[in-house]
Amino acid sequence: MASRNRMRRQVTAKLVPQFRDWELPRDIDYKSYCGIVDRPVLPIEIQKSYYNWKTAVLSVVQAAPEIFKKKPAPTPKAAPKAAPKAAPKADPLEKLSQAAPKAEVKSKDK
Repeated sequence: MASRNRMRRQVTAKLVPQFRDWELPRDIDYKSYCGIVDRPVLPIEIQKSYYNWKTAVLSVVQAAPEIFKKKPAPTPKAAPKAAPKAAPKADPLEKLSQAAPKAEVKSKDK
């Protein structure tokens, strides 16, 4: 039977890459962890090495604190300037109607 310290190192060595690869949060419970990870650490290993899940997660925090550091929010890129809108194309019929002078209608009443 492995000593408790050796078991703790083994469990921590399994947990650290899993937390890093799957980007698991610090406050995840064991049941959710088992549902996400493909080969989870067995409950008996947790029981014999750390006594409970929270202590095992704490060991991950101590072994690799960079996993749980908040990543800086990406800086928003400057919005690209909108291209100037092209002037709407004039209706060709409108040009023709403006070019031709309007004939005056003569009234017959005079």
